[in-house]
Amino acid sequence: MQKTVLASCGALLFGSVVLTACSSDNSPAPTPQGGSANTAHGGSTSSVAGSPAVGGSSVGAGGFITGSGGTGAAPSEAGSSGSVSVGGSAGGTTGGSVGGATGKGGGPSASGGSAGSVTGSGGGGGGKAPIVPSTGCGKASPQTGSSSNPLTVSGHQYYVKLPTNYDASKPYPVIMMLNPTGNPISWAEQNAGFETTGPKENWIRAYPTMANNSSGWQASDVSFFQPFYDQILASYCVDKSRVFASGESSGGDFVSILGCEYGDKIRATAPCSTKPVNGYALDVPIKRQCKGEVTAVVIHGKNDNVVGPANGPKTRDFYAALNHCGTMTTPVQGYTDTLSNCVMYQGCDEGFPVYWCNHTDPNYSNTNHGWPAFANKFLYSLFSSL
Repeated sequence: MQKTVLASCGALLFGSVVLTACSSDNSPAPTPQGGSANTAHGGSTSSVAGSPAVGGSSVGAGGFITGSGGTGAAPSEAGSSGSVSVGGSAGGTTGGSVGGATGKGGGPSASGGSAGSVTGSGGGGGGKAPIVPSTGCGKASPQTGSSSNPLTVSGHQYYVKLPTNYDASKPYPVIMMLNPTGNPISWAEQNAGFETTGPKENWIRAYPTMANNSSGWQASDVSFFQPFYDQILASYCVDKSRVFASGESSGGDFVSILGCEYGDKIRATAPCSTKPVNGYALDVPIKRQCKGEVTAVVIHGKNDNVVGPANGPKTRDFYAALNHCGTMTTPVQGYTDTLSNCVMYQGCDEGFPVYWCNHTDPNYSNTNHGWPAFANKFLYSLFSSL
């Protein structure tokens, strides 16, 4: 992807938040800059997670765009925009007129005509994936460990927090949150924001740490994921259709790898503050032979002075190419301030949208490298709609 086409425009609904459909203005990709690797990273968050997106039946994960306005026969990308909701009725991610434009799925409209609406969160096959219980369902009183007394699998420590009033017969989504280099295993629980209202009641939260804390998450850690995944699903009642992974700094690097190597097991990822990892190139997805696709939320500081601001766009472009997204983006209203600055790519494969949040949150000692305060609320709302 050679450029990001940002947008101007009108309102769209994202769960309980609103998105905006767009007309384009071309802006160049950030200039590559260098950065250091494997420093101790972090940052706290103060956001309170919102409630899940509420929508109609058969909600999927990608966003369904339908053209609903504009008159005339001439295709155009100009005009006023319509609205979108994530979490409504099911559908695909491509289509619809944008600002009176001819969309990939909507009818043509004349320049200056009103735009179509975007509804739904479009899961694969046009609907929300069915719940798939793991083998851990029905197992009472599973071990969870703690930050001071963690469990171990494949040379890595981890612990788990179960939802309030956990029911061993009910499959739950699981969020795996990976900590940054040089920080304790408790970092993710204390800073990522998933121990707030919402995730705390409705998600299983798993907090693993790298094999070597001073070196961070490395390519050598990748083989750990399969036994970790197997143990989580065998121990707790997990909905296998809703396994999510997020991570900050080197934890974000690792999550970015997992979204390709284990896209057949993970539904959505949120890599934050990433850098390249040897052996896992971010140039052309086909070189990696990715397994499946994931919904991806790529988060990176616009002025990150630890790993540099250019590494985030590399991860963004990797997932946009993997999911066959176009270059047009839709701002996520409610997350358009500089502290979040999130957009959604249009035209991605059905059920697998890509979001890009190029923020200026000063977390982690004003380095713009930490886990931003908006992330937990954004991810809880989005992932709950999948």
